Amino acid sequence: MPRAWAQAAVQQTHNFDIPAKPVRQALNDISRITGVSVVFSETAAASVSGNPVSGTMTREQALSQLLAGTSLSYAFTNANTVTITGRVAQAFDAPHDGSVVLDTIDVTGRQGRNPHDAPYETAAATAYISGEQIERFRGTTPADMFTGTPGVLSGESRNGNSIDVNIRGMQGMGRVPVTVDGTLSSATVYQGYQGVSNRTYIDPDLIGGVSIQKGPGSGAYGGIGGSVSMETLNASDILLDGKNYGVRLKGGFGTNTSDIPPLNTVAGIFFQGARPGSVVGPADISRPSFLDHTREFGSIAGAMRGETFELVAAYAARRSGNYHAGSNGPSAASSEDLGPRSICRDYGGGFLSCTNYASYYENTGVSVYRGGEAVMNTSSDTDSWLLKGKFELPADQSLELIHTGFRSDHGDIRASILSSTMGAQATQRWTSTSSVDRYSVRHRWNPADNDLVDLHSNLWLTSLDIRNPTTASSRTVTDLGFPNPLTTRLLVGTDTRQWGADISNRSRFASAWGDVSMNYGISYLNEDTGPTDLTRTLEEFLPPNGARHEWQGFMNADWKPLDWLTFDGGLRYHNFSARDRMEKGDTPAAGFLGQPRGRSGSGVSPSIGVAVAPLDGVQLFARYSEGMRMPSMAESSAMAATYLTSDVRPERAHNWDIGVNVMAQDLLLDQDDVKFKLGWFHNTVDDYIARRIVNISTDFGTNYDGPGVGNIDRALFEGVELSGRYSVGGLSLELGASYYTDMAFCPTSGACQRSTLYGDYATNHVPPKYTASLTVSHKFLDDALTIGARATHVGPRAIKADQPTMQGASPFIVPINWKPYALVDVFASYEFTENLKADFRIDNVGDIHYVDPLGLANIPGPGRTVWASVTAKF
Repeated sequence: MPRAWAQAAVQQTHNFDIPAKPVRQALNDISRITGVSVVFSETAAASVSGNPVSGTMTREQALSQLLAGTSLSYAFTNANTVTITGRVAQAFDAPHDGSVVLDTIDVTGRQGRNPHDAPYETAAATAYISGEQIERFRGTTPADMFTGTPGVLSGESRNGNSIDVNIRGMQGMGRVPVTVDGTLSSATVYQGYQGVSNRTYIDPDLIGGVSIQKGPGSGAYGGIGGSVSMETLNASDILLDGKNYGVRLKGGFGTNTSDIPPLNTVAGIFFQGARPGSVVGPADISRPSFLDHTREFGSIAGAMRGETFELVAAYAARRSGNYHAGSNGPSAASSEDLGPRSICRDYGGGFLSCTNYASYYENTGVSVYRGGEAVMNTSSDTDSWLLKGKFELPADQSLELIHTGFRSDHGDIRASILSSTMGAQATQRWTSTSSVDRYSVRHRWNPADNDLVDLHSNLWLTSLDIRNPTTASSRTVTDLGFPNPLTTRLLVGTDTRQWGADISNRSRFASAWGDVSMNYGISYLNEDTGPTDLTRTLEEFLPPNGARHEWQGFMNADWKPLDWLTFDGGLRYHNFSARDRMEKGDTPAAGFLGQPRGRSGSGVSPSIGVAVAPLDGVQLFARYSEGMRMPSMAESSAMAATYLTSDVRPERAHNWDIGVNVMAQDLLLDQDDVKFKLGWFHNTVDDYIARRIVNISTDFGTNYDGPGVGNIDRALFEGVELSGRYSVGGLSLELGASYYTDMAFCPTSGACQRSTLYGDYATNHVPPKYTASLTVSHKFLDDALTIGARATHVGPRAIKADQPTMQGASPFIVPINWKPYALVDVFASYEFTENLKADFRIDNVGDIHYVDPLGLANIPGPGRTVWASVTAKF
């Protein structure tokens, strides 16, 4: 913030009417009134009584009045941060003379502990993506928000306009639950032989921050691989400092897209027989000029807050055509004549189909697209909105009501159609749609005079409808009396309804043996999903159709016997049941013999950890945690042509996290600030649920080899993660890196392989062996101007994909083998006034042609793209 604005904020007056109450509560009141929020350690300092604050005064005057006579002092370190210093002994160890000694209390620009710093203060593997980072690196698709986060990526990042989060190699089927304001909303999308996508639809423009936990979760809906918690915008994200109402307007444009071409427009190079490249896209690639704005986006958000309420309303829209791939790097190209070759595909049951070529050519690039070419089916038109109200109730209670809506019309190609760089032809297809509505009611009761009660309750509902163009043949469709799908967009898909409730309480108390904090609660999840009537009529391979229920009860406790030593432990109970509604004739899998019509199971998983602080600002931690994942709906319903083993057991993770946190100042230079987190993880998942090729018996009396879902002995994921931040003056550096030291899948005990299993979904869940991201920025002109750049490097696959045993046979699931690549993005922002800010960035400055990891289809990422926007606050 420029100095002139900072001085204005300091001199601004506010109306206060705060009665005598604990310092924690009074500071939260001052935060709400002035826009400054409270961050401090939960110790006896929280209950020290402050003075009444009444009248019209500045922030400084209010703090002075609150703390007078308490032996506390305050100092502003910048315009939005005040530090309150002192010491207090624990209640059980108070000085006999009645004096009071207080811990340090920090007040910063967000309510609660500063979430951006939280990972460096937490004795666990966590990460946080702030709203500022999301805005700065918004990228082309929602998945881009995770770029640079160690151990975290999103699958299918260029297909379907959604996210499918992968944490430490674990992905899909509920292994990584994603919540938005406490609501779950993911769905399984069938992708043919390539497997399934597990999609969550969200507009990053309405997200204020993303908290990530790696490893088995500890919250209401903790996942086995990790969890992602997104919170939508709050009033503090919209309002100017000290204002109680206001509006934020944002608008901008991007480049590097073209309008959606007519249906069946051909693109890329198709390698067919002896005539490589004989079928190609238009000779004129027609890429727009460097600064030709071809996409638009905008949003409006308003907020209002008073003594007992806070209201937020927001709307955002984006319009984008198909983006263009980069021009530099390994784009589609033909090799020389490689001579005669026989190419075969093994369909199981002894059926092998081979084609003989007198002259054979290969694609020497990483995709079927040429450099700079428009990538078909990557368009996206979205509309999203947010309504949120928070109300302070009597007796230290609060109630929050939230609704978010999302509507998208986007490109989405079935991955099995475009999984190869040789035998696949890229064409423009009908767009798909998604419709999401989320509702949540959140209640909190936190009495100021009772540390045993901090009660959180949440009731939520999600409605998710996904529609894709039918894959049925035009003859089948027209014979049934429906329009020809070649000339009319005919959409099929699934309707998913999820609802749940959770309640938890945190109790804190001091004893002669140390401070204790306990968090305990229960949660319930109800999921109901099924194809639409039209889908059941037209489609042969249906998505899941059934209902699922899951209960969880959990308890976690922290014990701090000494200032430098903390222990934690927990237990979680799981119970689930699922019912399959698929009927014979719906899909081939419904006719397989020996499949269950329902599943159920239960179990308990423990956790234990220790944290040691040998030096000020240094924290060492070690944690062992187990987690259970019950079979998902897609693993409990006769989906497509996949056989379901009758005795599928829940997955059980055994996870170790060992790491160190460092937070220091004046370390290398005067007034510098260093934050550093280094961790090692080792996760063994017993009874890992995989898809393999098994012998299937049908109700027609025949047997054949096909895909089946069941347990293998175990899977292993191990690696190292590093994150850090260094700032001094106006200079800031942020580093994130991950390196996988081991990964294996073990079909039976003692039989492990450093490759994925043939036919398993995990074939394309394998993350890069290593990734690294470095962001450098500097502030100028009294902090009004920020200029920076980010470099990201992505390595090769951590392990290879299992190959067919038959010579020349094609894989059942095609591994998308990206090549290592490096991207550079640059950005700049300038605050003209307190009310007006402009942002500018260039993604992929080098215009590199690359394919993202974890994709199911062979789709290159966007080439060089320019973005510009203006944000105004009133």
